[in-house]
Amino acid sequence: MSKSVSVCQRKSSRCLKIPLKSTEQIYLVFLIPTLVNCIVYIIHFSADLVVAIQHFREHNPVWGSCTLSLMYAPAIVYFILTISRPDWWMTDNDKLTKGIFIWLFIQICQLIGFPFFALYRYAGLIVMAVDAIILTGEKRSKTLNISSAPAAIELYFFLQAWFQAAPQAIFQTHLLFREYTVQRSFQSISVHVLCILMSVVILAIETTSFQRFESQRINGRKLPWAMWLKKYCIKELQYLEEKTPLQLSNVTEDNNTAANNSKEESDQRDENVNKSTEQKTETEAEAATVTLDRQISVTPPLPPKNAHVTPPPTPLRGITTVVSLPVPDVPAPPRPDSIVKTSENQDVENSKSISIIEPNQKLTNSNQSLIFPKRKHSTKGLDEDDPVGKFLSFLWWFFFILARILTISIFYEFYPYYLLGALGIHYIIMLIYLFYYTSYYDVITFFINLWLGLVYIISMIEYKIKFKYADKWLLPYYIFIIIQNTVFTLTWYFNAEFDGFWYNYALCTIFISMALCISSTIVYHVLFKPKKRRIYSS
Repeated sequence: MSKSVSVCQRKSSRCLKIPLKSTEQIYLVFLIPTLVNCIVYIIHFSADLVVAIQHFREHNPVWGSCTLSLMYAPAIVYFILTISRPDWWMTDNDKLTKGIFIWLFIQICQLIGFPFFALYRYAGLIVMAVDAIILTGEKRSKTLNISSAPAAIELYFFLQAWFQAAPQAIFQTHLLFREYTVQRSFQSISVHVLCILMSVVILAIETTSFQRFESQRINGRKLPWAMWLKKYCIKELQYLEEKTPLQLSNVTEDNNTAANNSKEESDQRDENVNKSTEQKTETEAEAATVTLDRQISVTPPLPPKNAHVTPPPTPLRGITTVVSLPVPDVPAPPRPDSIVKTSENQDVENSKSISIIEPNQKLTNSNQSLIFPKRKHSTKGLDEDDPVGKFLSFLWWFFFILARILTISIFYEFYPYYLLGALGIHYIIMLIYLFYYTSYYDVITFFINLWLGLVYIISMIEYKIKFKYADKWLLPYYIFIIIQNTVFTLTWYFNAEFDGFWYNYALCTIFISMALCISSTIVYHVLFKPKKRRIYSS
């Protein structure tokens, strides 16, 4: 039951700072987003397919082939990633019932007919959301738990944004402005524009979902496709939590060796005098061996010697007198956080006797350990956005990406080399930031950073690297992109030679989109930005 409750707690339980009932939470967090994503996927796939067919009918087989290749690009990348590590993506049920060959055959079928598997995923989520609305109690919690469990197909949806939607939007926008002189029907142009807008919507949805993913991951959010993450992270956490306490014998040994070297000469002088006493102490130690083991004390520790102690009030002169007490010349009693353990061969009567430890006697017990207080390390995490905050964040990124894609596509038509140079400098700056803040380096991280540098040309996501200063880092990026869009747009508008309605329309669309982007960003950060939480590591 606790697991299902934790799944519900990770999702937003408020809308406009008003607590939601469980049924309202299912509608706003589970059912409606799934329906919207399913409709967007169907329209996006249909628009891309129709545009590809139109390119072939207009005797442009190269453009039609490129459009189809971009449609299959995320499915191909997903197929390569899954078959390269079957132990990560095969469930225990697949290993027992299907085997590696049947699982590989299913992956090939999924590569060929990827739209049907995507729709099957959406259909399952819709059915489970409706069941959760009908059910109550523990059955509802179990249904939501199954609905939010990681699935491998979620990786395909993530790759679709960056391997299909982003290049498809730029490519089709470039072709739309390139073919403005060709006679085309209104239906053909409408489908072409719809293809571009749906690609921007897909990009905005995934950017909204992953804009602060690593910060939300600290607060309990799970990776949607990490089927292998649970068993591997459990082993890793068990390995990290095995911490041995500091041994006191190693500390006291070094201190005792230094003290013995300084007192070596004085011990040689008193060797003959204390010979008889040492023999007596050795025989007594053999008769009753006493070891002191430290344990975690439930009593407060003793104050240090140099602690400031408030003296008692001064007595009235002539009425009372205070006589100073001499310091007792006896050994100090044992500490309250020490227990006495006797050897196995000692009798019961000897265990009850009290042994006095001489001041010069050394404690040479290897089992002694000292537990020091440890500092709790903490990191800041974020809550997930509420439904209204997600919608505003989607609007923010939709207008941001729309203006960015229009700017890049049109500027490439007039000044391709200047655009490639500017984007190359932008890419290098992003790589410097990524590699500087990378916590560890390996081959996979290297290629992921190269891919993230390309993603940061169009939008910004917090994936595989946690922003150290998110607000301070996002604002310069935001301003840098807006300045780039403004300079590129004004350059081709005042210096390039163009003819057609699309260019004037694109100019107005770019600046209106940037204005709406800035306004939605301000409203989001002022009213709907999720709160930060400090998470303490165990």
